[in-house]
Amino acid sequence: MSNPGSGLAKENPDALAGAIGADLQSWFDWIDNNTRRETAARPLCAAVAACDPRDRLFLLELLIEALRPGQPMPIFNAIMTEARDWAAWATRAELKAFCLASYEAMSGPDQAAFLGHLDRRAAA
Repeated sequence: MSNPGSGLAKENPDALAGAIGADLQSWFDWIDNNTRRETAARPLCAAVAACDPRDRLFLLELLIEALRPGQPMPIFNAIMTEARDWAAWATRAELKAFCLASYEAMSGPDQAAFLGHLDRRAAA
C-alpha cells in the first residue's frame, strides 16, 4: 500500500514541506489562541470561585443572560447570512430551542425536506 502523500513528495517536495509547515503553523496558532483565551478566562473563574457559594449560580446566570445574543434580529442581509451570524453567537440552549421551535413550525413536507438535508450531510 502506498503512502498517499508520497507522490506529492516525489513530484514536488517543497510543496509537501510547505503544506506540513502550514499545518504546523495552524496548530501553533490554535495553541496560542487557546492559551490566550484560557489566560483571559482565569480572572473570571477566580472571581466566580471567590463568590459566596449561594451567589455563584445566580452570578453566572446573569453573565450568560448579559452576553447571549437574544432573539434573532430582523433580516437586513441574505436570510441565511443573518441566521448564521446569529447562530454563531447563540448559546447552546438558544440553538436547541430555536431549532426545535422552527422545525415544529414547518409544514410536513418542509420537515421531510429538512430531515433529508440532514441525512445527506451526515452521509457526506
